[in-house]
Amino acid sequence: MLGKPSILLVDDEENLRRTLALILRREGYEVETAATVAEARQCVDKSTFDLVFLDLKLPDANGLTLLPELRQRFPGMPVVILTAHDKLDAAIEAVRKGARDFLLKPLDPPVIIQRVKQFLAERDQASQGTRRYSQLEDMLKDLRPDDEPEKPTPQKPGS
Repeated sequence: MLGKPSILLVDDEENLRRTLALILRREGYEVETAATVAEARQCVDKSTFDLVFLDLKLPDANGLTLLPELRQRFPGMPVVILTAHDKLDAAIEAVRKGARDFLLKPLDPPVIIQRVKQFLAERDQASQGTRRYSQLEDMLKDLRPDDEPEKPTPQKPGS
């Protein structure tokens, strides 16, 4: 991973945004925050993130409405759902829509830091695996003889 990993934190609770952003910045991460789904969309339109924390209950929409968009645009990016509500059905729906994890508030800073490191390490390992696979495919193409000799270009009648 080049540079500092960047994290988007989407939560309507200002104190949580400020506190979590401060904790993550102290760990060396770049952090952007958003209080609504609309603000989060603006953030992902202008920047790329390595990880997203996404609250379920936001003033303009349920966070799960944004989750499929994030998964489609950034398939390898971990999205972690944050919520103060311990509801199994919401957790199941979040995982079905592609969330990497589901964390309950209040958040424990050492646990958050440990999880962020874990999520980013897993993502990096998957990315390295994909790059290695592509490199191997390229090498195999170079080693494989052409299956068919080049066909001569057909001539037009009368040429």
